[in-house]
Amino acid sequence: MFLESSAKPIDSSLQTSVEKLEKTSPGLSVIAARQFCYPLVETGIELMVTDPRKFNVLEEFILRASLEITPKPTEVELAQVLGLDPIFVRSTTANLQALNTLKILPDGSLQLTPEGRTFYEKGSVPQPPESHPIYAIADPLLEATAFELNPLRESALNLPNLGDFLPLNSRIPRVDSLTLAEVQQYLIHQGLGFHRPESGKEVTAFQIAQPPETRWQSVALFAIFDTLNQRLTLQLRRGQQLLESATLWLETLQSEGKISLTELFEICSTRGEESFPQENPEVEARLEQVRQAAIEPVTDNVEENSTPTGRAILISESQIHTQFLETLQTATHQVLIYSPRFTEQGINYRLLQGLETLVKRGVWILVGQGTIPGKLSKITPISQELLTKLAAVKTAEGLSAIQIVALEESHAKEVVIDRQIYICSAHNWLTYGGDRLPLGESLYQVTLPEIVSEAYQSLSTQFQQRAESLWQQAITTQDESLATTSLSIWGALGMAETALQQIQDREWLELLPIWLKIACQGLRSQQMSPDSPSLNQALSQLSKLTPDSPQLDSLCEAWRQVMGVIADQDGTIALNLLCEPVWQDFIRLGIASEAVESPDAFIAGELAKLAANHSPTQNPPRKKSKHHKSG
Repeated sequence: MFLESSAKPIDSSLQTSVEKLEKTSPGLSVIAARQFCYPLVETGIELMVTDPRKFNVLEEFILRASLEITPKPTEVELAQVLGLDPIFVRSTTANLQALNTLKILPDGSLQLTPEGRTFYEKGSVPQPPESHPIYAIADPLLEATAFELNPLRESALNLPNLGDFLPLNSRIPRVDSLTLAEVQQYLIHQGLGFHRPESGKEVTAFQIAQPPETRWQSVALFAIFDTLNQRLTLQLRRGQQLLESATLWLETLQSEGKISLTELFEICSTRGEESFPQENPEVEARLEQVRQAAIEPVTDNVEENSTPTGRAILISESQIHTQFLETLQTATHQVLIYSPRFTEQGINYRLLQGLETLVKRGVWILVGQGTIPGKLSKITPISQELLTKLAAVKTAEGLSAIQIVALEESHAKEVVIDRQIYICSAHNWLTYGGDRLPLGESLYQVTLPEIVSEAYQSLSTQFQQRAESLWQQAITTQDESLATTSLSIWGALGMAETALQQIQDREWLELLPIWLKIACQGLRSQQMSPDSPSLNQALSQLSKLTPDSPQLDSLCEAWRQVMGVIADQDGTIALNLLCEPVWQDFIRLGIASEAVESPDAFIAGELAKLAANHSPTQNPPRKKSKHHKSG
């Protein structure tokens, strides 16, 4: 029923990410999430890299001698000092000359070049530059260039192009306009190892080696609503990584009115809002009371504002369905439900199973859907298939335990359980920069007596008015089906006495078996007390009947069932009801067989039947309440 068809546009592929984000930050609600792709520009680059090596012993000696000995030595003099053949010294000096670290003066003496002095201080010898391929990736979303050792894989992404919504082309960095210093800084920042000046390894030049090619990158866009601060933020994410610079740019575009979130997320606000009725002022005022009572949003699963007499709690969206089903199962006698619409997805197997369990315990369930008399409602009526499923949920006596009727149209979903718990929710919409965005469904669980009472009075009054309207139609048309629905609604509202009085006033005694079946369910739910005056009143009608009266067989069976249920709860009251005049009517009409010797024996027999029909899988007997509803 709740969250059966979220209006929020969230890509299925992002659902897990959304749930994780909302679970770790319960005050946040993702109202839209969509995956896009956008183009990257890949350009092949050739780097020229010099990587010096350490001096060997002879190189270091020659360079040091050329620097420190005065007058400057010649090759022959150094060979004599070292005791080497001059050919070895000449070969080494030739290499040093080729590396521009040493030069031979006209007089044959050796002198360090400025470059040689630098390399000598570093303790290394320059090598000829080597070529290394690398790939420059221009990212227009991040407005940045990154370098990769390998080319990106070509992949076709079946996703909408973010470039169709955002001006990405103007943000593509120009790789061919990069300077050598900029390339060197990029390489240092990325730690690729090609440019490490501190160790002597340097990129001395670069050039475009391959023409630019387009590669595609996926990115996810999230619209996140902060329920605590009532603020909407946008986030661009790549996996778990938040793209901060791109997010700031996107928010700037939004604030300047240059993009539309409804277009980005393919939201048709009119279509979404038309699927829900217009706001009901009375209900909205009640919801606003609830919102104010539920101050301090969630910090874990829920955040609550407690008072000694009750509380209002906001249920996190991920917990709505589970929390509703669990709370519903606390019902002991009555559940009133209103929803603008009902769908197969909302009335799912788990909910139907839960309703059946409640009915077995004697709980009555009234369901209302909104219509406006004389107007064409925006709400699709409940499908016949769904009506059939709900009608199949019956009491032990075979009555439909779920009554479905049309009520005043409203935009909110409301549930009142046992006049003690009020659950309410509505689909919310946010106006943001001219866009209308769905905020999803906010569900509150309320036990504040004043609010619960107000909600109950509103719903019960509408159900009561509907029962009276159906009763008048039933009288006019003599339609027992309409009459049964009307009587069941009164019974569910704890108004069995009213239902019986209507039967008596119209002398429609054929409906007494229906009323008795309603009484059985009322007794189980403890909305009706075993010593209710209405039971004595119903027994008084037996004197008006004869063995030839219509519906006598069903009446007899119904009285046996009622007496069995009463005796199961309080045998003394059951015996007191079977006073001598009543017992004689039971014998006369065949409710009790003439072979039954006494009321005690009759009650014992009905208790035995009740025990035989009691399924071991049903819920255990409930504790007897100290307080029963009137009726």
